[in-house]
Amino acid sequence: FADWTAAICFDESVQQGVAGSVDVTVAIGSLTLGSVTDQAMGPDFFNSVDFPTAQFLADIVPVVDGYEAQGTLTIKGQTVPVPLPFGLSVDGDTASMAGGLTLDRRDFGIGETMADESSLKFAVAVNVDLVATRANGG
Repeated sequence: FADWTAAICFDESVQQGVAGSVDVTVAIGSLTLGSVTDQAMGPDFFNSVDFPTAQFLADIVPVVDGYEAQGTLTIKGQTVPVPLPFGLSVDGDTASMAGGLTLDRRDFGIGETMADESSLKFAVAVNVDLVATRANGG
């Protein structure tokens, strides 16, 4: 997905409880999958005409090995609880994070006509790697 926006609030001094929040919107039409991109945008898959965006809303919580964004992911009108574990490093006004999770495409009604995994796997790996700059220097 080449087109997305994220609004992130974060306080690195919080050691317990909610340290921040994240609101990510992804333009579904910005997905590229080679020769099957057009098929992926169709009604059996992402249905980008009726559902042009996906949204991830979460609280950021410190955990033993880093952080976890605990919230919901909405794709194709289906909202599913999703925990996203990630590592974070902060250097001045720049934060770098990397994390990932595995989703089941069936939870979002994607590829319902493909009921077995011989052509399209159920599990979809999602990897997130980004650099964010603090707004207004503070």
